[in-house]
Amino acid sequence: MIYSLKDVTKKYQSRNGPVRALDGLTFDVRRFETVALLGPSGSGKTTLFRLLNATLRPTSGKLSFDQRDVSAMSSRELRQMRKRIGTIYQQHQLVPSLSAFENTLCGSLGSWSLLETLRNAARPAKRDTDKAMAALEAVGLADKRHARADELSGGQQQRLTIARVLMQDPDVILADEPFASLDPALAESIASLLLGLVQNGKRTLVATMHDVELALRYFPRVVALRYARIVFDRAPSDVSREELSALYGDVSKPNVDLPLEQDIQEPPGEYSYKQHRAR
Repeated sequence: MIYSLKDVTKKYQSRNGPVRALDGLTFDVRRFETVALLGPSGSGKTTLFRLLNATLRPTSGKLSFDQRDVSAMSSRELRQMRKRIGTIYQQHQLVPSLSAFENTLCGSLGSWSLLETLRNAARPAKRDTDKAMAALEAVGLADKRHARADELSGGQQQRLTIARVLMQDPDVILADEPFASLDPALAESIASLLLGLVQNGKRTLVATMHDVELALRYFPRVVALRYARIVFDRAPSDVSREELSALYGDVSKPNVDLPLEQDIQEPPGEYSYKQHRAR
């Protein structure tokens, strides 16, 4: 297991007393698994996301990463853990004035020393150049390497954030609403790209999702939260309309066509970046 949660609870203090953002979560994420986290606003998805990328620690219970108790990790061990996790945020967090190539190189900042950072800022090493170009090629942006990030379209910027994560070469990718700002057709394209890169590259993906239909179509496992607890955890073909209605309650959601098992999308074929991964 890459993640294991056992009775994990997270509390925050408020003016009205303690608030439980997560209440007794227990589930595992296997290596190379792709998991969608669903739930209405306030369900606990964001808190769970921050626990998984080690920016928060549980108030109680046990969270393990690769069989190590996260709460027992030293500062150095936490840094090593975070190097193995690539995060895609809803806001792209690109450097607008840097080129697509330079933004991609930034994916390696966490593993570079100060000297390497200064050297790569002036003249990137050939290994890093090749790796960055392979990542841009994998997401279809090789021809945009010299374009500034703020000159790219929204879909291209999202692909660039994926290239930056590939440059980091993580074992796990955590994505926070990665398709929320995209139109439906573009969201389908980026979802297919991301799932293909993850599955062919032998990585684990956990993504919070706003688009229920997209989650059910592309993710083989769906974990749903409401009121800080898991309400179901199963394959999309086993999710009923009644469960979705109960999950979102009076939250306005579009009607969703539940996919049959054979309708769940398979990832595209092998991608070129796989051949360039640094080991």
